Amino acid sequence: MNKMGISTDPALLDVELPRTLIESPSVSTFLPEEEASICPLLSSNTNGSTTPMTFSHPLTPCIDNDNDSNTSANLCNEDGKVETSSSSGSSSGIGMSVPDETSATLFNKHSYKHLQNNNTSAQDSNGHGPNGNIPLGKDTPSFVSWNWPLIRKCTFFVFMSSLLAMCAVVVAMIVTLPKTCNPKTMWYRGSVFYEIFPASFQDSDNDGIGDLRGIAKRSDYLKSLGVSAIRLNSIFPSTHYPEDFVNITSLTEVSKVLGAVDDVQQLSQALHLRNMSLVLDLPLYPFLKELGKSDGASAVKVLASTALNISEEVVVTTTTPRPVITTNVITQALQHWIKFGVDGFYIKGLENFVELEDIDYHMAEWKDILGESRVLIINEEVLHKVEEPQRSNLLKHVDLVDVHLNVFNGAQSLEERINRVLTSEIAPADPGVWVQWSIAGVDQARLTRDGLNSNFTLTALLMQLMLPGTPNIFYGDEIGLQAAKDQLNEHNETKHLHHLSTMQWPENSTQQFTNRETLPWLPKAPAANFDYLPVVSRMIQLRDRSPSIYKNAICKTETVLPNTAIRRSDDDILIIERIYPRRNAFASISNFGQKRLTLDMSSNFYSGVAMLHDSSEKIYFSDFQIGPAESIIVRLDK
Repeated sequence: MNKMGISTDPALLDVELPRTLIESPSVSTFLPEEEASICPLLSSNTNGSTTPMTFSHPLTPCIDNDNDSNTSANLCNEDGKVETSSSSGSSSGIGMSVPDETSATLFNKHSYKHLQNNNTSAQDSNGHGPNGNIPLGKDTPSFVSWNWPLIRKCTFFVFMSSLLAMCAVVVAMIVTLPKTCNPKTMWYRGSVFYEIFPASFQDSDNDGIGDLRGIAKRSDYLKSLGVSAIRLNSIFPSTHYPEDFVNITSLTEVSKVLGAVDDVQQLSQALHLRNMSLVLDLPLYPFLKELGKSDGASAVKVLASTALNISEEVVVTTTTPRPVITTNVITQALQHWIKFGVDGFYIKGLENFVELEDIDYHMAEWKDILGESRVLIINEEVLHKVEEPQRSNLLKHVDLVDVHLNVFNGAQSLEERINRVLTSEIAPADPGVWVQWSIAGVDQARLTRDGLNSNFTLTALLMQLMLPGTPNIFYGDEIGLQAAKDQLNEHNETKHLHHLSTMQWPENSTQQFTNRETLPWLPKAPAANFDYLPVVSRMIQLRDRSPSIYKNAICKTETVLPNTAIRRSDDDILIIERIYPRRNAFASISNFGQKRLTLDMSSNFYSGVAMLHDSSEKIYFSDFQIGPAESIIVRLDK
């Protein structure tokens, strides 16, 4: 600076040099322009000698190498000062001395060791600190000291678990969705009943007579058939059961030949596990000679509920009329069997009573005991013995009316009979009374008989399963079981019961009706046709999933429309058409004659697909062919 003629006198610079600014011995001048280019923290060597300046960033950690003192001196000065040097060897930059505190803080190589990861942290007296080295004050919020890494992990785990749970719920809902969205009905409406004479179905104790435990053992067979309810004929004790099963001695006990009362409950439980119900025939006649008077004809029990209208301060009482339950043999029997899991009753023999003056009140009592979920069945003949308005009152408390069809009188008779029922006081309606169709039973002859085509039973059965209402299949008809054969006339005393022949099972079945060493209580019937069984089972399954068949009417808001059309073509062809909105329509064509026919039914239908067979055969009604004693079920093309 002296060479440039600039005085280094502080007075000329109008500045007062700080004490910490030490002037280099070789420098007599100070350039103001260099003030901006020289780091104010730099200082000269105190011993007057200049060394090349080793500059390091203030945040660069010091390298402490005890083995190399020169390197340690150049990289980290123990006094916190940095030497400067000029480009010429004879002149040096002005050395500036930083304050001791600043020097100790910024240039002491030990001052930056806290920036290194030494896996140590300072905590307060309570052991808390957000960074491990900053003590927490009294006013610091408590959440600062929370374990936030653990909280984040737990939150993430809860979020992922909730997400997976929601996905699982959605998948479960999709899997459990019903495959079809068909209208629902009560369990006894539109389903198929299976009527059994217990002494002839299955023997479990090898005494030659069927029993209740034997029926329970065959519950899997009943389930595979597809029926929804098992209806048992008389299970009650008689003087000679089963030969004289009609003349019972009690309505609350079980014949010892069939088992005990507890066996009824076990059978009910076995059926319920397989989604089937148990219905009992309750034969009142000839056990009872008269029904007697009903207390419900002169008195009504009222169940009252009271509600207070606060706004108007008016007490409103609503009453529900209930019939008074008359204590008699019938009401006691109903209440008794309900305790053992029975789901319904067929009140048989009512048509044989001369006096039915209070029959509608009796029905109200019986239905009140059963409730809405259990079924009450009567015979159609009961309706013919009462007049209006008693008939209408009676039908309000009845669920099913049993109607018998005679399939041996030809197609014309069947058409007239079915249409007459469908237009009577028990015409299809929902809600309302439903029809139970029967073509065989304990009081009727077997469908399979001599002189008829062997397929006649299957033809009649498929026609029955196409009718609106609740079909009732008599045991053995699904395999074309015939009546017992007594060719040697050795069983004349049971001749009136031969239509109740013992059930037959396939030859490869592990269990027959009874063991080989025991003779059945009736002569054995001829061999049955087990080829019918899969066809009948498929028809029942088709009925269960098709509203066009199991629904008996189309119920609109203000009206009820029929969904069944019964027509006859030729003298032996019976046609049943079943429809339902937005569902497949079906038709059954049954030939009750003995000749093969070719028909042109294109005026009614165009085409369709044959059901109940392994191959879906296309059918055109312009040239429709059907064999003798044959029923063809067709899904109609839209």
